[in-house]
Amino acid sequence: MKKIVILASGKGTNFEAICKYFSKSEKISIIKLITDNKEAQVVERAKILGIDYEIIDYSTFKSKKEFNDYLFDRLKALDFDLMVLAGYMRILPGYIVRYYADKIINIHPSLLPKYPGLRSIERAYNNKEEYTGITIHYVEEEVDGGRIILQKKLKVDKNWDLEKLEEEIHKLEHQYYPQVIENLLSNSDEDS
Repeated sequence: MKKIVILASGKGTNFEAICKYFSKSEKISIIKLITDNKEAQVVERAKILGIDYEIIDYSTFKSKKEFNDYLFDRLKALDFDLMVLAGYMRILPGYIVRYYADKIINIHPSLLPKYPGLRSIERAYNNKEEYTGITIHYVEEEVDGGRIILQKKLKVDKNWDLEKLEEEIHKLEHQYYPQVIENLLSNSDEDS
């Protein structure tokens, strides 16, 4: 059984899509959700879906380093094959990224290298991009700069408002992120 730990900070729609996708899997299991935000809606989703979760409330730590050191200790206590970032709004420090090299993936709502960082959908929309999309990539030390695993392009309809574009991007995320996770973990079976 391959094991996934998911880090998330917000609503948790990708978290829910991943959990539902693997809910009947006999090969892949979500062992834990970790969130840095005690107010995150993702916690309610974890409760409803019966997924073990841990809140590591960023606001209770004296410094970013103290938070990251604690997170690192908690991660090392878990036995997992893949760390999945699903709307995790903190930048993992280099020492965590290096320790888990090739074992952390992220999804980003743009066709990287375009629009890294925050508000990517909004920026693409405001720039009247003809195409945007999603990028699933390995997490490396450069933010949103890791090796690309998959990109899916979306043609932007001129009649869409920002909300509609966000909805279409989320549909792509929910469809492809679980598939990529499954492919990565299935391929790692063949490697071992």
